[in-house]
Amino acid sequence: MARRYCYNDVLPLTAMVAIECTNVGLNVLFKKATSKGMSYFIFITYTYAIGALLLLPLSFLFPSYDHSTPLKICLFVVQWTGASLFEIPLWL
Repeated sequence: MARRYCYNDVLPLTAMVAIECTNVGLNVLFKKATSKGMSYFIFITYTYAIGALLLLPLSFLFPSYDHSTPLKICLFVVQWTGASLFEIPLWL
């Protein structure tokens, strides 16, 4: 019963708090970096690179053994380049 309570009530709340703390931390880092002259594009590039490096080990810890892996790789590449290409015209 206690495990079910943890998964249903405590875990989502903990995840939301962690995400909000990360969001605030990134906003503070962004303000600090841009006040010292760093470009927005460089900050986003560093943020994406650090995020990719942090998430990459998870793919080895939790491997997927289904047959749709090439499709997932294709969707990842399309989403990654699509997000990057979509953000460039917004800041020109």
